[in-house]
Amino acid sequence: MCSPSFRRPGMHGLLLACILCTSSCYSYRIATHAQPATDAAPVNRVRAYSLFWGLLNKPQVISTPVCDSLGVNGVAEVRVKTNFGNTVLTFCTLGIYCPVTIEWKCAKPCAQVDSL
Repeated sequence: MCSPSFRRPGMHGLLLACILCTSSCYSYRIATHAQPATDAAPVNRVRAYSLFWGLLNKPQVISTPVCDSLGVNGVAEVRVKTNFGNTVLTFCTLGIYCPVTIEWKCAKPCAQVDSL
C-alpha cells in the first residue's frame, strides 16, 4: 500500500529530479610522503573494473612503466574516480560489473648529491 504522498503523479518526477540533481561523481585521492609531483607532471590513466563484487579485478596489477623509466621510487599521488554513468551501470548489474578510472602522478626524482 502506497503512502498518500506518492499517489500523485508529480511526486515521482520530483523524486527522480532530486535523485539526478544530487548525484555526482566521486573520487579517492591517495598521497604518499614521496616528493610531490608538480602540476606539470603528466597524469597517467587506466580504466579498471571489478567483477562479481570484487572477486575478480581487471587488471590485477597496474604497472607504472613511466615512473619506472624515470628511476623514481613510486608514485606521489593516486586517484580512483567514478562518475554517474559508471554508478548507474554498477547499480543495474547489482555490483557484478564496477568500472573505475585510476590516475597517478609519478614522484619527482631525488636530487643528485655530489660524492664526497
